[in-house]
Amino acid sequence: MSEKYDVIVVGAGLGGLSAAASLAKNGQKVLLLEKHYRAGGYAGSFVRGRFEFEIALHELSGLNLDAKRGFFYKYMENLGITNKVDFVKLDTVYRSVFPDMEVTVPAGREEAEGVLVDTFPKEAEGIKRFMGRMSATNKALALIQRGADFSQPEIKENFLPYLDKTLAGVLNADVKDPKTRAVLCQLMGYCGLPPSELSYLIYAVVYDTYIHFGGAQVKGTSQSLANAFVDVIQEMDSEVRVNCGVKKILTEGDRVTGVLTEDGETFRSDYIISNVNPLTTCAGMIGVDKVPSSFFEKLQTKEIAMGTMNVYLGLDVPYQELGIDEFEIFFNEGYDFDAAWAKSRVSIEPADFALATYNVAYSEASPPGTTAAVITTLSYADPWYKVPPSEYVHTKNRMGEKLLQKVEKFYPGIREHIEVIEVSTPLTNMRYTGNPGGSILGTPYSPDNIFANRLPQQGPVKGLYFAGAWTQIGGGFQTCIMSGMLAAQTVIAQLMKK
Repeated sequence: MSEKYDVIVVGAGLGGLSAAASLAKNGQKVLLLEKHYRAGGYAGSFVRGRFEFEIALHELSGLNLDAKRGFFYKYMENLGITNKVDFVKLDTVYRSVFPDMEVTVPAGREEAEGVLVDTFPKEAEGIKRFMGRMSATNKALALIQRGADFSQPEIKENFLPYLDKTLAGVLNADVKDPKTRAVLCQLMGYCGLPPSELSYLIYAVVYDTYIHFGGAQVKGTSQSLANAFVDVIQEMDSEVRVNCGVKKILTEGDRVTGVLTEDGETFRSDYIISNVNPLTTCAGMIGVDKVPSSFFEKLQTKEIAMGTMNVYLGLDVPYQELGIDEFEIFFNEGYDFDAAWAKSRVSIEPADFALATYNVAYSEASPPGTTAAVITTLSYADPWYKVPPSEYVHTKNRMGEKLLQKVEKFYPGIREHIEVIEVSTPLTNMRYTGNPGGSILGTPYSPDNIFANRLPQQGPVKGLYFAGAWTQIGGGFQTCIMSGMLAAQTVIAQLMKK
């Protein structure tokens, strides 16, 4: 007779890990199944030579490390994660580099606003107005998350009017100078759309959160974060099994009853949380004939967010010798981000990119006397699909070479110090995560695909729930962790009814 669990979680990305940890802490008997040899999904690392590379994390948001308070920090603290992981606050949020100027934006509202006003004095009033607007929007969302009524003046004034507004639509009314706009829009890459398409509400929350609290890094890469979740789950006498992919989600009538693994084992549960993308979950694991067609029709209306192309560099010298002095630097070919984004949708040729140098955040990111860094450019899978399989490796390395040449213009001689190099594309993301399009955000943050318009935690079959980037709240490390919390809370509510 197969073993029965209170809840089975399929997929050990951050959403699944968070859901399983929350449930286990609440006393449920949980089984978490992961097909890869390690937990974490995008929150992980890989080793080449003597270097361990961070896969995806640039800056973790929302921790508020100085005050050690706030909802996200408290959630991580209550789970026990903060006792197991060392977080490092980043003093600056980002540096924007353009052909004729560069600006470094520090953490702290007053400090950031001061730098921007000093750099663009003619736009001082517009900068203050826009940053104040974003701060008010973020505070309004916090009220909503705490259960405030939508009739409250702060919500009616600073949140509801912007539900259908884009970043460009709001910013352009406050700030007229294209250069100032570009610097203020720089973190749009974290949100996966250009200014003319990106939800203002999402960007305001993301930007204001980073500015107020600063970004953070995880010592030992985000694999340490994933491992901490695994430890919490196991300490609560629940189970995590890696190298154990789920072949089928079993159903009887209109509800789930368990899972069948790729190794032929069957486990039973009336509640399943899937951290696997909803298409694979419902079409591949359950079956099209057992899921209402309306669910797939809704999925078809959703676009797939972009992926990334990365060049991971293990350098045999300290970063200071190369002249690198910031953790996250964005290099832009121009000020028209919409044009650059349009190019990335149809071409594999890299344009704008970011350089993240992990030793700037914490010295132990690589062996003594060396540097671990990654060059990242946003990239869609569609143009990569057109590359013949026989030419794929050559093509990705050629594109990686082009990115390296761009970096060399700013840091001459960096090539001579490359000890290890590895290139990834959206197709690499697809291979390891199974995400359609190699997406890092699930579906994009357009105004019509935020908050309640994203897929809910509750799935189309009774007892099925979702966690992760494809559902509410969305993509990104903090948001995926919170989506797992929401999924767990939804299931706990159902268990309490029983």
